[in-house]
Amino acid sequence: MRKLVYLFISVVLFATASFAGASEELLNSANSLKEILRTENKIPTKILQKARAIVIIPSATKIGFFIGGEFGNGVASIRKGDGSWSNPFFVKLQSGSLGWQFGYEHNSILLILNSAKSVNSLLNRSITMGADASISAGPLAKTYEKNSKIDLSAEVFAYRKSEGLFLGISLKGAVINQDNDKNIEYYGNGIKAADIVAMPQKQDTYAIKEYFNSINAIQ
Repeated sequence: MRKLVYLFISVVLFATASFAGASEELLNSANSLKEILRTENKIPTKILQKARAIVIIPSATKIGFFIGGEFGNGVASIRKGDGSWSNPFFVKLQSGSLGWQFGYEHNSILLILNSAKSVNSLLNRSITMGADASISAGPLAKTYEKNSKIDLSAEVFAYRKSEGLFLGISLKGAVINQDNDKNIEYYGNGIKAADIVAMPQKQDTYAIKEYFNSINAIQ
């Protein structure tokens, strides 16, 4: 059964793969982040202030036919010691599940990383939600204001925006990998995520200017 799951995931990943170039992926991520930050059910300010890193998947594809999977491409940025955001590096989301499930949808996903451990896992190569870092459905501002018992100890909070709806989700078992091909495409050969993070902010293209316009709204 496990082999069947992996085969299904591989087929779906190929069928739904994003063929957008690096610049287009960056611009899509910027636009997606703007939409999420201005949605009516906002992310609590306290959670945004605690964020050590964020991952934006602007167009994740979720598909199910007994076996399910969710896949997408996007970018990640690390918050530096001075509070500024690093240059984005490119990432890929992959997840699979068993169970009674049918459907197909596209949506945007935002992950907020709160711990040094989760950030280090992402920078070292990949992070598995629930294994390398605890993950929780991110609370919304209205819920957070009314419920003082909301647990803020999760290392990662996950949000999804789909067809006008915005809600916290659980992505336990999902894997975020660095997208080396797109990092090389955008930044050049031999580049690593840690190198991208250490570089001064790039402001040389329309796409990255738009990206920093959107992410700098997170204070």
